[in-house]
Amino acid sequence: MNIYLKLVLLCLFMVLFASGSLYYFVNEESRQTLETQIAVRLERQSSFAVSSIDRFIFERLIDIKQLAQDPILTREDKIDTAVVADRLKELKLKNPLYESISFFDNNRLRVADSENNKVGETHALEGYWKKIDGDHEVVMDIDRSESLQKVVFHFASVVRNDYGERLGVIVSRVDVNKMHEIIEEILVQDSLMQVKNVDLIDRDGFLLYSNHNPEGLLTQKYDQAEVLKYFKETDEHYHEFDDKLYFYTKETGYSSYAGSDWAMIIAVPREVAYKPVYELRFQVLLTLIPVILLSVVLALLIARFFVKPIVSLTNVAQQMAKGDLDAHLKYRGSDEIGKLAESFSKMAATIKLKIKEQEDANAELNAINERIETKYAQINEQKIEIELQRDQIEMQNSALNEAFNEIEKQNKAITASINYAERIQRSTLPDHEIFNQYFPKSFVLYKPRDIVSGDFYWFDEVEKENEKYLVIAVGDCTGHGVPGGFMSMLGNNLLTTIVSLASITDPMEILKEINDDIRKMLHQDSQVENSRDGMELSLCTINLKTKQLFYAGAGRPLYLFREGQFIECKGDRASLGGVTAIQRKKNTIGELNLQVHQFYLQENDVIYLFSDGYKDQFGGEDGRVYSSKRFKNLLYKIHQKPMEKQRELLAQELENWKDGRKQTDDIVVLGFKV
Repeated sequence: MNIYLKLVLLCLFMVLFASGSLYYFVNEESRQTLETQIAVRLERQSSFAVSSIDRFIFERLIDIKQLAQDPILTREDKIDTAVVADRLKELKLKNPLYESISFFDNNRLRVADSENNKVGETHALEGYWKKIDGDHEVVMDIDRSESLQKVVFHFASVVRNDYGERLGVIVSRVDVNKMHEIIEEILVQDSLMQVKNVDLIDRDGFLLYSNHNPEGLLTQKYDQAEVLKYFKETDEHYHEFDDKLYFYTKETGYSSYAGSDWAMIIAVPREVAYKPVYELRFQVLLTLIPVILLSVVLALLIARFFVKPIVSLTNVAQQMAKGDLDAHLKYRGSDEIGKLAESFSKMAATIKLKIKEQEDANAELNAINERIETKYAQINEQKIEIELQRDQIEMQNSALNEAFNEIEKQNKAITASINYAERIQRSTLPDHEIFNQYFPKSFVLYKPRDIVSGDFYWFDEVEKENEKYLVIAVGDCTGHGVPGGFMSMLGNNLLTTIVSLASITDPMEILKEINDDIRKMLHQDSQVENSRDGMELSLCTINLKTKQLFYAGAGRPLYLFREGQFIECKGDRASLGGVTAIQRKKNTIGELNLQVHQFYLQENDVIYLFSDGYKDQFGGEDGRVYSSKRFKNLLYKIHQKPMEKQRELLAQELENWKDGRKQTDDIVVLGFKV
């Protein structure tokens, strides 16, 4: 390929590259600018809509707090239902926003209602009653009203007299369409309203508002699970999925109202959002076509003008390459090619001079090589001497290694003696494969405070009267280290004898047998002053056919999470073995009064048995105990995650809480999912 064609192609390439770069830049910049504008606009509108909803809820909560302080409701004498009913009607007239206002006594009996709906009937323990009967004074939720038979906001507040005594609960109801009107009033101002989907969801993903699926309120979840998962796992507020742009706004609360963890998601079709970009791209393309054609003509003319002197310069260079350093270019121009011809002549003269200098340098280099060979011989002699010194050093290192190996051997022997007891204890723990046959989704977090542990876990399969049972136990023995280890092995052996060998499956009977055996083995009676050794134990028996669970606990509870609800089966205030001061004072040594809890397991139930070591761990900034409340909240937060992930999160939370402190107590946490 000659230089003329190359120059033409170069010019064409530069034109095409510049045009393509311009086209790409205009397309990308316009797309990013438009995307940013849409994102800012919709984020501003959705944030304003969510903030308006929070302000609306905050104002209603303030209203219900003020209604709860009404003098008619807070009188200490007997409630006059007629007077209360008239007062509620009067309050509703002053607040036409509310659908109805009701007053309930402490047993959820509807004493009065502004609309006389279901007066004298008891409300079911569901919805806002679960919160108001707990530790909340003022609550809000969205649900179908028993009295109005439609979806409403419920705003409830506890009514107390001047002495702080609870007299009842006042409840106001607002049609959920009031919130929808707020959303639509704000978002209808946008020109994209006709083509975008707007959804307001709660923390569990259920629809609270939808302009394209109004029938799914409170009954259906947001149908784009992948989109929702992406926004929950990142800090981004918008992203492109498939053929739509999604904008995500999280509820932030208003004033003292912290919010209910709601979120608004707006989806806009990509072809609608980027339509201006497509139109601009087409206009740029129409402009570039004639520019490219004109550039081709100019490239041909320019190439012809520059090629002729370059060909002459090429011939001179070929003559010089063959050794003719006297060749010259007959070109007298003052441009760059003329300067290049002059430079070629100077280069030929310089090359002649450099050849002479190179010959002189070669002679000097030969002399240097001779001196280097002499130095090389001297270096070889020094190398031999260094190798002799290295051998002496290796002999010294060998002696040091022998001494180090002897010390290491003694250290291993000492360490083996210390760890021997721990290996024996671990060998008595049950094989987890038995448990995995029936509950493959499970984990055990087992962390002794010292080398051996006073906490233990135990389970085994038992067949009795043609029925198969799985007996599970978690024990917390008195003491740590070696004393605790002895007690844990004693508890393990007693469970094996009573359950596996004697086939006893009743939890209360098992715990009584263990209590009697410990007291008998350790000679615990009313005359023994220092015999306080014993254990706390949570134990459950599962009928593997009927899925019925029987639980009894001596000092330890059982936690159950079912469909997002938390259920605690509290263990009785008792200990297996041991003589406490209270038992000695009440003369109840040896007595064991336990209660058996029973229920049927359901799919996705998550159950935890544990010792008290986790909640009693000291840590945090102030060196406080972790506490049962914080432990319950942690389990509630992670109970829906995979079991192995739960174990990792529990271990990580423990290390973060300890913050370098020593472990306070032995720890066992056993969890499984049905």
